[in-house]
Amino acid sequence: MAVVGLACTPFVPEHDAVLDELVYDVVSRALGEAALRKQDIGLTVTASMDIYDGRSISSGLTNSASGGYLQDSYRLESDSGTAILAAAEAISSGDVEVAVAVGVYNPESTSRGAQRRAFLEQISNLAFDPHFARPVGLTAEATYALHTAWALEHDVEITELADIAAVEINKSVGHFRSVRRDRVTGADVLSADPANGALTELMLPAHGTGAVAVVLASPARAARLQGRNAVITGFGRGTGGYVHGTEWLTDVGASTRHAATTAYRNAGITTPAEEIDLLEFTAPTASMYRPLLDALGLDGLAADRINRWGSTAGVYPGLANGAVRLADALDRLAEAEAQTTAVVHSVDTVTGAVAIDSTVLVVQGV
Repeated sequence: MAVVGLACTPFVPEHDAVLDELVYDVVSRALGEAALRKQDIGLTVTASMDIYDGRSISSGLTNSASGGYLQDSYRLESDSGTAILAAAEAISSGDVEVAVAVGVYNPESTSRGAQRRAFLEQISNLAFDPHFARPVGLTAEATYALHTAWALEHDVEITELADIAAVEINKSVGHFRSVRRDRVTGADVLSADPANGALTELMLPAHGTGAVAVVLASPARAARLQGRNAVITGFGRGTGGYVHGTEWLTDVGASTRHAATTAYRNAGITTPAEEIDLLEFTAPTASMYRPLLDALGLDGLAADRINRWGSTAGVYPGLANGAVRLADALDRLAEAEAQTTAVVHSVDTVTGAVAIDSTVLVVQGV
């Protein structure tokens, strides 16, 4: 299926606009790129979460803005990468010709700064398995700290992790989607405010808020439309282990490996390292960078072909992340030769390194 439209809001610490205003803005502009109207939409899939949105059944607010009123539509409490996959599946099955995937993230809370971070950490604790194994005090950042500690005990140096973080941050400086503005060194990363365990704030994703809409169309319908020239040739999804196991700590790339294997098989890719030209992937911490790159089978890809704008080191807009990573890839494909192949990877970080939902898209420029 073809990507025929995509639009993003600016990414800022917090938007003054309410959710439906953000969603309407991006959906209307994304449809406009392809000269489509609301009545052309066969399905809308929105990625959001009630507890972030500050209201129950929050999709009731955004449904009309996404084009879902009197249409087939549903909401996923997952990363927008999953919403894109769901929209792609509807098209590939022949159910619809045009589908819209939306990711929106602008938590409704009176908290700011460090209090906002504490609020998000509290939510992450509530997201762990509520029936059998909800841990006391475990949060997304705590799982990242535990994984970092494990990595440091297995032949990784803290200075190496700091240098990885600094390189990714510096890639993002000056990019219009980035919320970070200052270049740093590895020493700056190490001396930044402590976050959890060995992690400092500069080792964590750059939190931002906003919305993204992606319009997908079947090949037949896309041939009659203006808009972007990119085709999704394969996609896959995987879910990681739960807190009662150890896989999330010792093999953090397990769900990504499964998702990548499925996506490559769908796309007819047998040697990823040779057939893939560009990569935009999500590593929430520097300790996860190499394991996830290896899980994608792309650890040999040249550095200048990976995360051109620093990925989540530049901006991490919560559940809208998967769609933002696709936007980064599409921007690069627009500058590249036809038939250039990119991989887009995203993870749902609500519970950190535990039960990671991973999505992988194979996207080709045309």
